[in-house]
This record gives sequence, C-alpha cells and structure tokens, in this order.
Amino acid sequence: MSTTRRIMPAALALAAAVALSACDSDQVGAAAVIGDDRLTVSELHEQVEQAQALEGFDVQAAGGIAGFQRDLLTRHIQHQIFEQLAAEEGIEITGAQIDDAIEQFEAQNPEGDLGPLLAQNGYTEEAFRAGLTDQLIAEAYLAENGGDQNALTERLIEIGEELGIKVNPRYGSWGDQLAVTADSGSISKPVSGETANPGELPEPTPPQ
Repeated sequence: MSTTRRIMPAALALAAAVALSACDSDQVGAAAVIGDDRLTVSELHEQVEQAQALEGFDVQAAGGIAGFQRDLLTRHIQHQIFEQLAAEEGIEITGAQIDDAIEQFEAQNPEGDLGPLLAQNGYTEEAFRAGLTDQLIAEAYLAENGGDQNALTERLIEIGEELGIKVNPRYGSWGDQLAVTADSGSISKPVSGETANPGELPEPTPPQ
C-alpha cells in the first residue's frame, strides 16, 4: 500500500473531476451498482471499519486497505449474483442449513470456535453467513446440473452481465473473472502526508 502522497489542491480537484466523469450518474457516491442493489462508499467504509475492529485482523496482511476494499466488493457482488441465481433456479437456503454448515466447519476445526479464524481473515459473522449461503447455492445448483463446474461459472458470468455490474473506477473493475481487479487507474490514494486509513478511502481484498 502507498504510504504518503502530497497533491496540490488544484491537482486534487482535477483528479476528482476525472473520477466523477468516468462514472455514470447512478455510480456517483456508490462503490458498486449491481442491478437494483447499490453499495455506497459509506457502506464500504463501514465494512472496512468493522473488519479492522476484529481482534487479530491485520489489514496489511490482507493486501492493505486497497486490496481489502476490492475483496469486500468482490464478496458483495458475488453474493448478489448468487442470490439472483437462487431466485432464477428456485433454490432456497434456510437459516437452519447455514447453522448446520457452521457446525460442520466447527467440527473440522481443531479449535472448535471459528471466531478467531474468521476474524483473522476479516470476516464478520454476517459476512461469513453470506459466504456460506453462496456456497450452499452453488452446491444446490451443481447437484441439479450434474456437478458441471464450468456450467456454474458460465451461469454466474451470464447473470453478472444481466445485472449490469458497475464498479466505481477508484476501486477497480469487474469482469469475467468474477472478481474486482485493480486495473482502472485508480486515483484512490492518500491526499495528505498521513498514512491512509478507511475513513479517507485511500487505495482501492482477506482470502475468499
């Protein structure tokens, strides 16, 4: 992650204007737009702060603020895609199924409690349950389609295209790799002599 960068006010204003001109009107103030779902920059900030409050989580080990922001965006977008897949395929995942999956993970974990492990990877309980939901949806789809992983991937890409996913260029871009990647020429850098922090939205992800 970059450490310090000083930008004159005029240059900063120009950079901001370029960033806004690259966004559609519905993207202004949004970190990502997925169909009717809109994750705001403020909501992304909040998710970063929640993760940083977890005991044992090291944002630098997770790729720095920029990388972690991309990871959070990837998780959010993937969850929206999986929910759309479930709606279209008539797949229903219950809270009881998620609880059972958690119990299975805990049974396989030598420490039992998953809390410390999740915290180290920047997962709140809510984020972990969302990820488990996605996994269960994938398993249900594969069970109905002969276990064809390629078919699942193609379906997810297709749904992503249908949803018209837009990522704020400051964080990266979304493509057929089903992840937010840092290839947008982001201007999301610290604008003072201080080290970046989530509240400043510096550079635009823990393991999936």
